[in-house]
Amino acid sequence: MTRIETEIEAPPETVRAVMLDFARYKEWHTSVIEKLECIPASKDGISLVEGDRIDTRFPNTPMVATVLRNSPAEFRWYGSVMGGAFAGEHYFSFNPSVTRPGCTTFVHGEDNTGWLRFLFNPGWPLHKVQSDMFEAYSNDLKARVEATER
Repeated sequence: MTRIETEIEAPPETVRAVMLDFARYKEWHTSVIEKLECIPASKDGISLVEGDRIDTRFPNTPMVATVLRNSPAEFRWYGSVMGGAFAGEHYFSFNPSVTRPGCTTFVHGEDNTGWLRFLFNPGWPLHKVQSDMFEAYSNDLKARVEATER
């Protein structure tokens, strides 16, 4: 399980709107999520509902994921690759900050469920890789949101 928290100086609805604007990702993020598109392409991230699918690609790893939740507080999907070896629920939460009024505590994480999930445990090779990727994405989102809020 990987979980990263980032404080962002903008309200949750603003952070969520930027995060779910998949068409504009390449303007602010290119290192972790190489592709994130709704299926069908005529939908947008805000309008996705449980059961909808998204076409994703992470470094050298294409995947079609299923949306589990898309609410003002959370966006969550389930994805699996390599015959279930790597699978899990990937989530993004948009919580009002308890320490900074008007800001967001953005939570980015994954509950790994694949049969190789132990590789993501602390001390195992993929734990740091996944944590670093989530932190890079969260920092890019923070920079984008805060730049548009100024």
